[in-house]
Amino acid sequence: MPDTPYHLAERGVSVGVWSETEVEAGLATGRLSAATLSWREGEPGWIALTARPEFASAIGAFRALGRSSPALPFDSARSSSAAAAWFATVRAVWTAPRLSFQPSAGKIAWMRSLGFALACAALVAPLLYAQSWILDQAFGTALSGLGRAAPPPRPGVDLSRFAGFLLAGPLLATALLGAGATLAHLLLRLLGGGRGGLAATVRTVAYVGGAISLSAALPAFSCLSPYLLFGYLWVALAAAHGDPIWRPMAALAATALLAACAAGVFLAFALSPFFRPLG
Repeated sequence: MPDTPYHLAERGVSVGVWSETEVEAGLATGRLSAATLSWREGEPGWIALTARPEFASAIGAFRALGRSSPALPFDSARSSSAAAAWFATVRAVWTAPRLSFQPSAGKIAWMRSLGFALACAALVAPLLYAQSWILDQAFGTALSGLGRAAPPPRPGVDLSRFAGFLLAGPLLATALLGAGATLAHLLLRLLGGGRGGLAATVRTVAYVGGAISLSAALPAFSCLSPYLLFGYLWVALAAAHGDPIWRPMAALAATALLAACAAGVFLAFALSPFFRPLG
């Protein structure tokens, strides 16, 4: 009697009905991911292929070839080719986040990923400062045109403030990515996911955060950057840990909510002097 076929789905989209032999071949060659969901007749729900013992050998064979987590070029870049590796990594994250962050059986280069995030933030920092300076100039000019008192526009860029922003901004952005990754991983573990470990989460958040932050350099995409970051992290974290897609979505949503609350409290303290009675 032939085996009951497997119904497969990836990212909520059906990829057809496969026999056991076809699934084993797909896993061994990398055509199918260990996180691909499967269902057989008579089962109560969908199950990831990695949770099925009959496919453990096929998944192990693929990982043994060193292709289960295709290393991003920046993971092993030499100083002579760092620029090319950085560009290739940005392109890989933007175009194929799911394929770039598969579960890894080896050592995870999370420190390299933080260096990548720092490099991206250092590149974006002067562009963001230029945008804020231009907006400040335009705002002051608009207030003057309305007949309201406004400080005169600065004749040039404040070099001391620019230098401070250029040095502190990238470091702060990288530190926030690391803190956000730790919080997201904690929440992911509470939901029963994150089996790839904290290093995998930090690596994923750092690479995705660094690549997506580049969109903030373009004024037309600055307001979209948070939504792009959420969407890309959603897909990448699910792939990195082999988790169902809902777990990273819930963890990221909770992380975003906590971050918004913290930002609101900080903003309230920062603005409180302006609302105190005068005299």
